[in-house]
Amino acid sequence: MVEPTSFIDSIGHDEFAFLWNDDFTPGDQPLPLDFFDTGQSLVDISHQYAAASQTQRATIEGTAPNPRPVVDSAPDTIPFLSAPASTPSRDPSALAMRFPSLEPETKPADPESAAPSTNYRPLSAVEHNRPYACPWRISCQDYQQLSRDLSAFGELLPPGFHCPSRPTLSRYLEGYFRGYHDHLPFLHTTSSTTSLGIELVISIAAVGALYRFEHAKGYELYRVAKAIVNKRFDEWNEEATATSEAGYAGFTSSLPDGQPSLVTSPQKKPPSQAIRGRCGFSGLRLLQSLIVLMSLTSWSDRGLMRDALSIASQVAMVVRELGVSQPEGEPHWDISWDVWMQVEERRRTLFVAYIVLNLQCMAFNVPPLLLNQDVSINLPCCATIWRAPSATEWAATVHSSAHPGNKAFQLALQELYSGKVQGRFSAFGNYIMIHALFQQIFFARNANTSTPNTLDSDFVRRIEVALRAWQESWEASYDSTLDPSSPKGPIGFNSTAVLRLVYIRINVNTGPKRQLITSNPEEIASAFANGQIQIGNRSPHLDRAVLQCIHALSVPVRVGVAFVARTQTFSWSIQHALSNLECALLLTHWLRSIAQSVVVSGPESLRSDERKLLDMAVSLVLETELAEAIENMQYDGVGIRRLAASTMRIWAETFKGFQVFEIVHRIGLGLCLVADMLDREIGGSS
Repeated sequence: MVEPTSFIDSIGHDEFAFLWNDDFTPGDQPLPLDFFDTGQSLVDISHQYAAASQTQRATIEGTAPNPRPVVDSAPDTIPFLSAPASTPSRDPSALAMRFPSLEPETKPADPESAAPSTNYRPLSAVEHNRPYACPWRISCQDYQQLSRDLSAFGELLPPGFHCPSRPTLSRYLEGYFRGYHDHLPFLHTTSSTTSLGIELVISIAAVGALYRFEHAKGYELYRVAKAIVNKRFDEWNEEATATSEAGYAGFTSSLPDGQPSLVTSPQKKPPSQAIRGRCGFSGLRLLQSLIVLMSLTSWSDRGLMRDALSIASQVAMVVRELGVSQPEGEPHWDISWDVWMQVEERRRTLFVAYIVLNLQCMAFNVPPLLLNQDVSINLPCCATIWRAPSATEWAATVHSSAHPGNKAFQLALQELYSGKVQGRFSAFGNYIMIHALFQQIFFARNANTSTPNTLDSDFVRRIEVALRAWQESWEASYDSTLDPSSPKGPIGFNSTAVLRLVYIRINVNTGPKRQLITSNPEEIASAFANGQIQIGNRSPHLDRAVLQCIHALSVPVRVGVAFVARTQTFSWSIQHALSNLECALLLTHWLRSIAQSVVVSGPESLRSDERKLLDMAVSLVLETELAEAIENMQYDGVGIRRLAASTMRIWAETFKGFQVFEIVHRIGLGLCLVADMLDREIGGSS
């Protein structure tokens, strides 16, 4: 039997420099495609990149025998599947990756970066000679109108409720737009309180109060918003019933004069008409209010979680009424900016509804109420066009963009499965499409009742082809980044959290086992302790899922675990909490299975790639305050179990701190309980 070596002795100085190599340009990102080629050994690939790191350092220092110029900026990349065998080989020195700088990056001219500086425009920015509406600024006149609108629902308001003062309401709206809006950007930044309507303003204020850590006030505003929205929903339904009564057996041959439906394709009605009527602004504002309330309740305590599942059915109904299944045809650009904004806002709102319903599926293992096959509208445009603050800049951006069009969702899905995306998606479009792939895996898992822990190999291959095509589109998008503090906004970063969930769900059926819907952290620990989560057979495919987990852990380690714990609530979305939970559980289960294999068959029973993954995990822990716990441990059963406990403790530490949403706090408590359990287990066996 091979004598186990210590963790610290097995880690080479440069072997894992690709995780956070500071010798390369700030625009580079960690872990290129090569690491996810199941046909190659992780050992060989990491050696290539270690050698590339040394060559690059020597080049920078001028000591290389034939120095080459330093690459200006490699494309942003994420850990993923490899290119097909026909893809030309890449020079590792040009692809060696590091974690992103927190400073804004510079990029070559790009259709999506047509704005003068960066593609991300802070909502508080006010530039000279440019009209700019700040959505949380409330004039005295606007506040008086909001108060009158609210008083019209006096019979619905809780006893003793008073409208928040103008500064307080402004503070809550600012909390929403600075904290939550960019994660689901369906409102234009030129919006004003008078254009949003009282139900949407109060709904937004409720979420904004949570982002100002005034939870009691946020829940009070939620109850007010819910009462108003339910009243609006009843009126909306009554209008639908009145319309249907005009026909025979509940069917109508046409809508009343002057009431064209949004479900009519722009090919048949111009966009200026496709946003009027019952399914126009009133329906859109109702849907937006429901989405905001569903977001608030989905991630709160169990009592409000029941409301979330109820609101989801209302959202699904309104989305269908607003025409999510009606193809749009080619986008119209020969229209006014105001009309275009209304059409694009509708499109974005429908997709945000699709995303939030998918997030409920991820968190609670409930079927999403809006299926991929139900969606036929076009994908959203790029952020630069959407954020244009004036008609002049909008027109200039549209005319300067090589690909201003919006591809149909169904066409985009077909192209992903073919492995050949024509053109590219916007960052928001990429986010939508990775949700679509997650949904495909969810239903494939649930359809396979005989062997729920395995997926058909043909299906897995199709998903891998689609994921490869998705990555290429992600890398081509200017807004894509792995930096949680990037000035480009969070959409690209959020996409990677869903990507990790996709990788995990391909290999492990974690969905039904995490017990998040119980709102009890002890249930998470119990599911772990009782072995309800099974990782399946060790294989190269599972290795790549584990690598995704290690890569996810490297982000807070690189940035700083304590720093992430205290700041993630402002820059990390809810899907990162869901993703990190599953990454923590999978990585820990995998390490424990490796420890058991070593106990039974010795270290030689591990494949070289598994040993390499162990080394990667060790290299991360050695960069934290838990380094002393493992640096003298060996590659035996006890040492690897200690490594598992240490990684779980790091995950748990990242959740310590004030949280906006209760579910994130519950996840953190659950992981702390698991970490405590593992520590006790190690203490009892040592």
